[in-house]
Amino acid sequence: MMDSNYRLKRNNPNRNQQEYMSSADENLNDEVTIDLGELFEQIKKHIIALILLVVIGGIGAGLFSWFFIPATYASSGTLFLTPSVSEGEVDINSINSNQKLVTNVMNLLTQDNIMSVVAQETGLQSAQDVRDVLTVNNVNNTEIITITATTGDAKLSKEIVEDTINIFIDTMQESLNIKNITITNPPKLNYNPVGPSILKNSVIGALIGLLVGMGWIVIRMMTDKRLKTREEAEKFLGIPVYAELPDLEDKKSR
Repeated sequence: MMDSNYRLKRNNPNRNQQEYMSSADENLNDEVTIDLGELFEQIKKHIIALILLVVIGGIGAGLFSWFFIPATYASSGTLFLTPSVSEGEVDINSINSNQKLVTNVMNLLTQDNIMSVVAQETGLQSAQDVRDVLTVNNVNNTEIITITATTGDAKLSKEIVEDTINIFIDTMQESLNIKNITITNPPKLNYNPVGPSILKNSVIGALIGLLVGMGWIVIRMMTDKRLKTREEAEKFLGIPVYAELPDLEDKKSR
């Protein structure tokens, strides 16, 4: 009976200590904070690894863009809604009318009746395929409309813009009797690729490498449960620290 009581009394302190350590560990997990000073020190400590990640990310993204992303080519043409001229003077009413007509012209350019014919002429599958590679823009406060096609074939891009402009003008003249649409800049064949942007992708890759490195440092700090300072030990254990052992390796290095 005495042995049983003795074992019970002997085991209770261990159980209490384990419960205390467990609750202290839970409190430490609940209060996860990032010390900016410590973060800066960790960045300085791993600066070489961060630089390597940035370089690898930038070079990797650039090489991927160079070898695996197909080049794209663009061709553009410009339309102008010409105002009426009477006795050497521009008709103001016609200018106002053309400004209101610009939005309608931009919408009519990409309608199925125009796009379907362009698809047949250029060998594309459908009107939607033409719309997917076509961009129609208007210069602000002007009657100038720019049509641009971007594809993986320079000749195809030029043909799409050329056919779109010609078919649209013919349709407008026949259906709506609109005859004041003029081609001011016909599409040209351009073999200089407009994409991909290797420099832009390299910068994005470098930034991703930097973010990965910073994320790794932050996660490592948050998951590191070691007590590094006297203050951390006192906060974790709930008791004061009465003695510290010097860092002999640090003294030797000095």
